[in-house]
Amino acid sequence: MRKPKQARPLRLREYEAAIAALKARHPWLARQIVEPAPGHLAVVAHLFAQVEYLLPPTVVARKGSLSVSCNRDRLAIHYQPPRRHSERAAAVFDLIAQTKHLSLQKCPVCGVQVVGDGIRPKRCPQHDGIQGLFAEEVRRSRQLIVEQGVQQVVLDLGKVTTEDVRAAIAVEDEPVPSEAKPEQVQEQPTETAKSMPLPSIVFLDEAGLETFVDRHRPKGDDKFKRAQAMAERIKRAGHGSRQLGLLPPDWKALLDEFAQAFPNFHELAELMRDHFALSSLGDGRVSWPAVLLVGPAGIGKTEAARWLADQLVLPFRVFDMASTQSSSPLAGSESFWSNSEPGQLFELLAYQPLANPVVVLDELDKASNGRPQYDPLAALYTLLEPRSARDFIDLSIRDFAIDASHVNWMATANELEAIPGPLRSRLTVLHIQPPKPEQVRSIAQSIYNRLRDEASWGTAFAERLDDDVLSRLQALPPRSVRLVLQRALGSAARDDRGIVQVQDIRPLVEISHRGVGFVSEGWN
Repeated sequence: MRKPKQARPLRLREYEAAIAALKARHPWLARQIVEPAPGHLAVVAHLFAQVEYLLPPTVVARKGSLSVSCNRDRLAIHYQPPRRHSERAAAVFDLIAQTKHLSLQKCPVCGVQVVGDGIRPKRCPQHDGIQGLFAEEVRRSRQLIVEQGVQQVVLDLGKVTTEDVRAAIAVEDEPVPSEAKPEQVQEQPTETAKSMPLPSIVFLDEAGLETFVDRHRPKGDDKFKRAQAMAERIKRAGHGSRQLGLLPPDWKALLDEFAQAFPNFHELAELMRDHFALSSLGDGRVSWPAVLLVGPAGIGKTEAARWLADQLVLPFRVFDMASTQSSSPLAGSESFWSNSEPGQLFELLAYQPLANPVVVLDELDKASNGRPQYDPLAALYTLLEPRSARDFIDLSIRDFAIDASHVNWMATANELEAIPGPLRSRLTVLHIQPPKPEQVRSIAQSIYNRLRDEASWGTAFAERLDDDVLSRLQALPPRSVRLVLQRALGSAARDDRGIVQVQDIRPLVEISHRGVGFVSEGWN
């Protein structure tokens, strides 16, 4: 049997040609940063195609931004949505989460399938331990290994032969095969590694989906095309089934890191440890009961949920319950309305392949309890009960039900008493205390680390904040720390410094809308 040909990394000029081809295909990318790892080009190309499907290119070009880069082999994506397309922007955020997840299954150098922990980027065996992303860098790295005699150590361990080393280096000189030309980057998602199948569930009845499309066939081109497009997106995400995201192998260390980043969330960390331990005895799916975090504003409740979703590589959505006037964001609008739309929860579950996202019900205690038909809490009585959530029906699409029982719910509130008793009984209530000053220091360092990891410029700054800077930050609530640090990093960058200093830490000042004057936060 002929040995399959090894994947070959792109040369720098080939990579630049592939980027130019992407920008030519999507002109709205002209002013965007497009610098992914070569091995992530395919998933990035698919992301751009899907974004263009959701948002008009002119809108993205003039009123939004979408940039991609590579940060330590990890795909970094920054998206600033247009203000008037909030619902579609939410779908774009789902696509971004899916793209990041798919990129973790690709070698950042050559793009071949890899099996990792789903949290950290991983290179294929051919490029593991090699410095650089492009063919020229990989070749220099391998030559350096040979020149330094490291290959003799590897040879002594019996891992490779000298011929293997020479053959590996020679691979870089081979011509680019016609099927791998950069201008032919395929705009299609990668597949989940077959050697590590994710748990699967029956998500919906496909016959009901076909009925939904057929019912709109006689209603005119617009409604029929819309129904067809919706059905196509559902099928692309997995037809009638969905997968469940898995716990990483090092989930215990991950929760230790969470406890360090959010020291005042000890009860939540303990709850997660209990349920993750149970899950690890089964198929390893990420699952926890619906949780209500009760505590003062600004102590990091939503940020803690976001951290967990990011580290567990799960889709994430926040519902602002304080501004919600009806149940339509969760349950959709009635189909008899001409402008009927499915709810954001339906879109989150139906349009991406994982059925266990992290969903935050922010400020649940401030949800308006108006007339029963417009009660924003009404859908939660069904959704927070796993048995009834298995057959959840969106009001705008009554032809089929979806399985919403695997959502990982996390609600936040300032006052427990403002939440109806029947709803409280469906939630595990945890009281979160404001962090102590010494805990804010740890939180500030964690926020700083995330700012560096998420940005393409992160490596330009020192890994740790100075003690005097942390002392200055510990007087602030966690919600303000991130904003203050972002400003401080900008101040340091203006002075060409890679270290944040005390003079960069400035209190937040905003103009009061109630009158003339200023309101400052911290250091009063």
